[in-house]
Amino acid sequence: MLIGTTTDSPSWTKVNEISDELTALSAVVEKKYPSLDWELVVCLRCLPSDVERKSFCRYYTKEKMFILDISINEELFTPHKKNKNAQREIIGKAFFEFFEASIKKYEKKLPNLLDTSEKFISDVRQWCIDNKWIN
Repeated sequence: MLIGTTTDSPSWTKVNEISDELTALSAVVEKKYPSLDWELVVCLRCLPSDVERKSFCRYYTKEKMFILDISINEELFTPHKKNKNAQREIIGKAFFEFFEASIKKYEKKLPNLLDTSEKFISDVRQWCIDNKWIN
């Protein structure tokens, strides 16, 4: 399994830098879950609340690609403009909560996930804790 990232955020945030940290998670899950032969693409969006964009997930069978498109309210970042750690916690909370809900929702649709979904979620949770994405 590969993990790809993309972002849509103002340049004053650290969203792009923080999203690059998911490369390390990709290395972990590729090694531990070789049977998960689909790509996880995470799009982290930091948008003003008036845009009213909702997070969504979708699996593209032909491309073997599971998309997590996560929208986070830009106003959450404003008090933490120069604080990368605080921004990481905002992103981590949004990422993990949406990741967990999406994996549970799609565990029967994503190839080879059903038997490993709980362990997979647990390993991603531990990676998030170890890398200070969540507490």
